[in-house]
Amino acid sequence: MKTLKKYFVPFFVFLGVASILSYKLFSSFTFHPDFARDIYDILTIIQGKLTLIGPKLSFGGIYSGPYYYYLFVPILYLANLNLNSLLAFNLFLFIFGVIFFYLIISKKNGVFYSLIASLVIVFTPFYILGARGPWNGSTYLPFLLILLTVIYFIDINGKKLILFALGFLGGIIVSIHLVNIPVILLIVIYLFIILKNKKEIVFFIFGLFIAFTPLLLFEIKHDFIMIKNTFIVKSYKTFVENNNIPNAVSGKKNIFDNLVFLSDKFKEQIGFSILLFVAMSIFLISNLKAKKEKFLLYGSFGLIVFFAVVLRYQFGNHYLFPVSLFLIFSLVVGILKTKYKLLLIVVLVFELFSFPKNIFNQSTRTAKTFEDRVDYVINNKLIKQGEAFNVIQISKDYTTYIPVGHEYRYFFRKNNYLPKTEFEYKDSDTLLIFSELRDFNISHLNNWETREFGLKNIKKYTKYEINGAILYLVKK
Repeated sequence: MKTLKKYFVPFFVFLGVASILSYKLFSSFTFHPDFARDIYDILTIIQGKLTLIGPKLSFGGIYSGPYYYYLFVPILYLANLNLNSLLAFNLFLFIFGVIFFYLIISKKNGVFYSLIASLVIVFTPFYILGARGPWNGSTYLPFLLILLTVIYFIDINGKKLILFALGFLGGIIVSIHLVNIPVILLIVIYLFIILKNKKEIVFFIFGLFIAFTPLLLFEIKHDFIMIKNTFIVKSYKTFVENNNIPNAVSGKKNIFDNLVFLSDKFKEQIGFSILLFVAMSIFLISNLKAKKEKFLLYGSFGLIVFFAVVLRYQFGNHYLFPVSLFLIFSLVVGILKTKYKLLLIVVLVFELFSFPKNIFNQSTRTAKTFEDRVDYVINNKLIKQGEAFNVIQISKDYTTYIPVGHEYRYFFRKNNYLPKTEFEYKDSDTLLIFSELRDFNISHLNNWETREFGLKNIKKYTKYEINGAILYLVKK
C-alpha cells in the first residue's frame, strides 16, 4: 500500500496532467509569425549556419541569446523537421519542471500535499498556455521553476560548482528573455542572505555572466551594434513611446492606475485575484517563522510594485510570466511551511475555475495550410532553385505589419529553395506576395519591402488562387 501511494499515485496523476495538457495539442496550435520566424532560424542552424543570437526583443535593438534555438535544434533534426516534435518537446519540458518540483518537495511534505502543490503550479493559466507551444516568451518557465526549487529547497552552502551551474542557468533564463532580470536579481539578493559565506555569491554571479558569452561575442564581432542601436541611436525610445509594434497595448502612466491594470492581468495569469494573493500572503507571513519564506512573499510584493512602475509604456502579457511564476511558487512554499496546507486545495479550485478551455479549439491558422501553398509554387515551377526570390505576406489575422512571411520562408527553405533575407528585397528578381485578403489591391501596398523591390515592378503580376490565398507573382 505504501509503494502504491509513493509511486503509482503520482505516476497516474502526472499522466493525467500530461493527457489534459496534450489534448488536441497539434490541431489547436496556431502557426504564429513568431513561431515561424523561430523555426526558420532553427532550420538555418540545422542546415549548417550557426548563430550567436536568438530572436529580436521589442526593446531597442536588443536580441535574446541563442539558447532557445539550440534547445530545439536536436529535436527538430531527429524528427526529420516534423514541427509537432517541437510542440511535444516543449510540453515535456513543462511537465518535467513540475515533476522535478514534486520530487524535491515530496521528501518533507508527503505525497498528498506535494501533489496538490504541484497541481497548483501546473494548472495556473499562464503555465498551461506556455506548455501548449514553444516561444522564447514562455519556454524558459520550467527552467525558472527548477532554479527556484533548487535554490530554496536544497542547501547549497559551500557548493561552489553548484552555485556556478545555477548562476549559468539563471543567465540562460535571462538571456532567453530579459523580462526575467528582476526575478533573477531577487534570487541574487536571496542567495546573499542565506549563504553563510557571502563571498560564495561570486560563483553564482560569474555563472550568470558566462551565460552571456554568445551575445558578447556577437557584439564584439559586429562592433557593438546592439548597444549602439539601442542607446546611441536611441531606438529604445520606440519602446518607451510604444510605437515599435502597431496596435501594441500600453500600461497606464499613473503608477496606481497601472497597478489596477496589472492586477487584472495577473488575475488572468494566476487564476484568482491579486488581492486574494496579497491577503493570503499577509496571513501566511503572520504565521511563518523562517525569514526565507517571508522573503519570498515580501519579494512578490516588491515585484508587483516594480512592474507597475516599469510597465507604464508598453505591455505584453508575457512580460508578467516570470513574476506570476514567482508569485505562485512563493505562495505554495509559504502554505507548505504552515499548518494551513488545505489552503492549497482552495487555490487549486480557483485555478480550475479559470482553466482556459479555448486552448482546445481547432486552429484556423495551421502550418499545413502554408506548406500546401509553398508546395503549389514548387510543383508548378513558378520559381526555380537558385532564383533570387523574396516573400511578402498579407495576413488577415495579423494584418500587414508582419509582411516578411516566415510562415512561407520556412517551407521554401525546407525544400532547398532559399529565399533572399528580409533585408534583401532590393537584390531580389522575383517577389511572391501571398495575400489572405481576397480583395486586397497590391497597388496599394506601399511599405519598406515593396519600395526596396521597386513599386513600379509590382504593377505587372501574374495572379494565382492557392488554398484560400491569392498569390501575386511579380518579376522584375
